[in-house]
Amino acid sequence: MGLFSKKPKGPEYDAADCTVKKQKMREIFNEAVKNGDTYEILYAYMSASKFESGFVYDTSTTTFSYYIAGFRQNDFSLVLVQIDAALQNHSEPFYVNMDNISNVSYDPKIHQLCFQYKKGSGDYGELLNIGGTSSKTLYGPKNIHQPDEMERFLDFAEAFRTNLQQKGYKPDKWKR
Repeated sequence: MGLFSKKPKGPEYDAADCTVKKQKMREIFNEAVKNGDTYEILYAYMSASKFESGFVYDTSTTTFSYYIAGFRQNDFSLVLVQIDAALQNHSEPFYVNMDNISNVSYDPKIHQLCFQYKKGSGDYGELLNIGGTSSKTLYGPKNIHQPDEMERFLDFAEAFRTNLQQKGYKPDKWKR
């Protein structure tokens, strides 16, 4: 046995709790979005870091935002509903204006999907981390295992990229 012979364990999930969380997310989404049943959904989060230099010490703050992302392939709709970590409260839905999107990219190592806005629209884009969470997750909802939902969302993003290419845009390379 060598130092590097031990293989890392994969994430642990509680299947029953995962099913309950997915049902709860569907209820929240349907409550927040009109015709919510016409959308497929998955859990996503965004993080933003802020670094401040201080006189005595420096501080770094990371803020997490949790979302239920709803997507519809037939008309390329994307809706984000912000939720809290306990899946109790939610915000009003945010409908992403897909006409303002000029690029879609994906980083498979960290499961991060980016819908980048056109230049001059004010914001950079929607940077969604779509990997699930395990039972040992420190921040956000625990036990959300969503490989099938992830694949369908990536299919949606790939189809939207093809749509962008047909409109004359040149999206970044796509790796899955």
